[in-house]
Amino acid sequence: MLTTESYLIAMAVYWVAALIGLPLMRRLWFAKPMTRAGGAVLGLLAGVLLAPAFPGPDVSSMAPALIVVLFNTLFGEGFESALSAAMWLSAASLTGMIIGLLLTGRRSK
Repeated sequence: MLTTESYLIAMAVYWVAALIGLPLMRRLWFAKPMTRAGGAVLGLLAGVLLAPAFPGPDVSSMAPALIVVLFNTLFGEGFESALSAAMWLSAASLTGMIIGLLLTGRRSK
């Protein structure tokens, strides 16, 4: 069994990789002047990649919400076991999309 410190290190490495990957995705996928739609998509990706969730009600460590939703749905007890993580993932995606829209809207003016 992994320790709490190893979970924290793994989550930190995952978040750093996501934060490095987001600017790379922006450079490769979107035009130089970022449009509002591009900002919304990039914010959505940030929300999906960075959202943490608890894998189960009795688990004290967190994991990426996308992984929790996929694994609990496919290999766990179905979507009912992943509903809490799916709500966190949806909220983070919506928040990221709104922040992406606001930031690109502010820059384009």
